[in-house]
Amino acid sequence: MKSMTSLALSDIELLSAPECTSAPRLRLLPKGGRRAEHEREQGTAVTDRPAAGYQFGPPAADSPVLIAGRDPVKRAEVHREMSELLPAGTCFEELGTFWEVLVKAPSSRMVILSGEVDELSAESLLHTLGHRHPDLPVVSLEPDASA
Repeated sequence: MKSMTSLALSDIELLSAPECTSAPRLRLLPKGGRRAEHEREQGTAVTDRPAAGYQFGPPAADSPVLIAGRDPVKRAEVHREMSELLPAGTCFEELGTFWEVLVKAPSSRMVILSGEVDELSAESLLHTLGHRHPDLPVVSLEPDASA
């Protein structure tokens, strides 16, 4: 009787990737720190590049302050109040969807949450952004639901 592992392995071994696929291929590299030399020989050397979402330093002074929330009236109110508190010339962006916040957060100076975004509570979004971008200031103006 074949075990599930060996059965699955034999099924996988029968499948092969099409030749035209752009999927990365696995290859064996020699031991002992010869990887760079091997990559040069094979013409597959990859330049050192930062991981996705990596910032090269603190955001520039002209980076926007993001105001995120589902309700456009609430966002506009927060925008008006913050423009009175922060220095003149501060750039603001109002965002209403979760994906916009995730895309724009790394290049922003600060994120202000005026409420939930796409049925995601401000508290959940605060934790998500804090986990993804620990150095990014994120403020929630939504009262704590657990209180």
